[in-house]
Amino acid sequence: MPTREQLTPVTIAADHGGHHVQAQVTPGFGANLVSLSVDGTEFIHYDAEGLLAGRSFTGAFNMFPTPCRLDGCSYVFEGRRIVQQKHGESVFIHGLVRDEDFAFRAEPDRITSWLDIGPAHAAYAGFPFTCRLTLVHAIEGQGLRVSFAVENLDTRRLPFGYGIHPFWRLHGARDQVSVRVPCERTLELAQLVPTGGSVPVAGTPLDLRVGRPLAGLFVDNVYWPREPGADAEVTFAALGQRLLISASEAFAHMIVYAPEGQDFVCVENLTTCPNAPNLVPAGHAEMAHMLVAQPGERVEGWVRYSIASTVA
Repeated sequence: MPTREQLTPVTIAADHGGHHVQAQVTPGFGANLVSLSVDGTEFIHYDAEGLLAGRSFTGAFNMFPTPCRLDGCSYVFEGRRIVQQKHGESVFIHGLVRDEDFAFRAEPDRITSWLDIGPAHAAYAGFPFTCRLTLVHAIEGQGLRVSFAVENLDTRRLPFGYGIHPFWRLHGARDQVSVRVPCERTLELAQLVPTGGSVPVAGTPLDLRVGRPLAGLFVDNVYWPREPGADAEVTFAALGQRLLISASEAFAHMIVYAPEGQDFVCVENLTTCPNAPNLVPAGHAEMAHMLVAQPGERVEGWVRYSIASTVA
């Protein structure tokens, strides 16, 4: 569990087009985004007291090197079995960095955070590659851009995925909040772990290509492939605003998690399918979209969150 000191946020802010945008990041605990507000309206669902009490999923946290679930907490890469673990315990879900202490540099409108993983770092036991993960949270227009970069400082190829797991606060009743996701298929799951199959969303209750209200929608699914250049969207009718979610080509997958009776919805961007390291050797490399950095290579990508009016 974190300490209050680890959860101390760093605030960045800027004005653009008559709008005030503010964000908060906790470098001491995963460099996670814990607040994004525009003109005083908060869009992130964050429960610091829950974190302190041991409930660990909240805010908008970073998932690396394996977004979401990893079957058996292990995989084989280039002949070497890797068991994903940290502090002597196997890690099944959401990677290895969401609770790590990042170094950082803050400027008025952005914060740059970085984490060096090597033999002396706790995460190295479960991800035995020397590398640097850099994250930049920067105010951009009427929103925020989150950029990642992975630098392979090892002599071996480095397999990885990166994802952001944001909990978006619901404004209004569930029938006043709708979600649109520009993906044509959902992945077949076994206990929420992708198995390698996929099915078209057309004609199913999981088709979110046109905005659908959350009322009656209780979903926890992986969507793929994301239509290049297309935005996802969460619309808040009670506010007369919408959250536009755009991403670079590195992000092939999305997840929507809309649990019943909760006051949040998760609309997530992932470069890589959950369980990707196990899907690649099983013949599902295209679906897995696992990223591999060559020695000395730097791999980058970004996700942008923008708030706009629903009135044209």
